[in-house]
Amino acid sequence: MSILTKWYRLSMFAVAVTVMLGCGAALWARSSTSDRDKVSKDPGIDQIQHVIWIIQENHSFDNYFGTFPGADGIPPATCLPKLPEGKLCVRPFHMPDGQPLIDLEHSWESAHACYDNGRMDGFVWAEGSPYTTGYYDSTDIPNYWRYAHTYTLCDRYFSSEMSGSSPNHVYTVAAQSGELNNVGTLGGLKEVMDDDDGFNFISIVKRFTGEGITWKYYVETQTLPPDAAQVNAHLSDLAYPNPQTFTLWNPMPGFKDIRDNPEMMAHLVSENDFYSDLKNGTLPQVSWLIPDFQDSEHPPEPIQQGMWYVTRLVNAVMGSPYWKNSVIFLCWDDYGGFYDHVPPPEVDAYGYGPRVPMIVISPYAKQHYISHYTYDLTSVLRFIEDRWHLKYLTARDGRANDMVDCFNFNEPSAEPLIIPVPRDFKSRLDPVHMTYPPSVTLPHQASLAPQGTEAVPYIPPTEKKH
Repeated sequence: MSILTKWYRLSMFAVAVTVMLGCGAALWARSSTSDRDKVSKDPGIDQIQHVIWIIQENHSFDNYFGTFPGADGIPPATCLPKLPEGKLCVRPFHMPDGQPLIDLEHSWESAHACYDNGRMDGFVWAEGSPYTTGYYDSTDIPNYWRYAHTYTLCDRYFSSEMSGSSPNHVYTVAAQSGELNNVGTLGGLKEVMDDDDGFNFISIVKRFTGEGITWKYYVETQTLPPDAAQVNAHLSDLAYPNPQTFTLWNPMPGFKDIRDNPEMMAHLVSENDFYSDLKNGTLPQVSWLIPDFQDSEHPPEPIQQGMWYVTRLVNAVMGSPYWKNSVIFLCWDDYGGFYDHVPPPEVDAYGYGPRVPMIVISPYAKQHYISHYTYDLTSVLRFIEDRWHLKYLTARDGRANDMVDCFNFNEPSAEPLIIPVPRDFKSRLDPVHMTYPPSVTLPHQASLAPQGTEAVPYIPPTEKKH
């Protein structure tokens, strides 16, 4: 029996058993249980008046911080087989400048093959490229490393589902994905969910209603050129997003109670409003900040480009009166096909997925600190729920650690770290998007469309109104 057959049968058995146990309220990892017993609501959390959540794209913890001093990084003896049960292997290496030139697959199938029943050794053959083991360091992303050195870096922060962007973004607002794989259009969502309403569960903003909690979902926007759809049809909704349109990275219009309510839709705005709100004293209590494709760090877009985009946002908060009572949670949505050595805890049939970076930036953040507690994307929701005394959405956020280990609420002592942004720095869009094929056929691997991939599906061009 081949290793792929074994992997497939064991994976399907594990999913079946978990679904029988409750499909979402099942296994709680032992590592997380001990953490949860130690962490309880800290009364000092009420000093945080504003939660600002910046969500970038597609990098694992080892890919960005695998060589960070003191963190649980890449083990020295790591060498990943080129093929299942093969003797030839690839060692992690510093990523050459400008690589990878094309995307790494990060679908449900590829993520589970990389995971390989917890061995975390399937990355090279599942991703079809040695670039999965490439890593960056302080010479590549100096601002991120400075934030991590100055404030709190979390080295056990996991994506919520062992899959790609769309389901993990739904977790950031709803603590579940509705068994969603990557879906990029509202029509596709309704078809996959078999429900004309779209998502048939609630988001956290439903909890905000009636509680007086203010919020906005900020999406970076660009002027839409006339030939955008022709240049890159399956990326146009991400490269030139409309904040009120459902995309892989914006699940909000997928909820009927938001989509059909003009007052709720008014909370889905351009990132330009974020700077205006900081200046005008109108920043909401809870903010999500979502980049466009060119600033997302999603391969093949330059990672430094995304780093400076984030730096502008962080500088703006630090230079405003809001710095004194805010927290910035800076994370990445999924592993993006990049290697990570830590097996994700199996909390239910869907996750966790591989580790992703999380940096906690705040006057109240512990300084020069690495938190080793187990977190996932729903931990930020848990923090918000505890801070404003809200009912948990699902078992996921109800069990999640709330990240208070990252804070010292006795006194705000961390100073702002404003990093000057080059005046002549401008974002550009690399219109090429392809994905490496796996080295072997993966179980239930869908055939790829002529345009797009499972990671970034093809979306037919549509007339846009911005």
